[in-house]
Amino acid sequence: MQQPKPDAYVVTIIRPPERELTVGDVIIGSLGVAGAAILAALVLGAVVGGGLGLWKRFFPKDWRPMPPVAPSLSTPTSDGRPSSQSR
Repeated sequence: MQQPKPDAYVVTIIRPPERELTVGDVIIGSLGVAGAAILAALVLGAVVGGGLGLWKRFFPKDWRPMPPVAPSLSTPTSDGRPSSQSR
């Protein structure tokens, strides 16, 4: 027995080959990532440096919120002056 002819055709679409990844593409990509990391480090360094500068401006070096902890530095002598003990 003969089979009837099919009414539809099956069409397979073949995509064109994609461009392959070359060594140059990898190098350019890695330079882009390294550049982004360097830029992030520069921005973070500027933010931290500016923050430290503002900290030193608002809290100078001689600013001490608490008295010294070492007893030898804060113990006065009999005449009221701080002791000059050498270490």
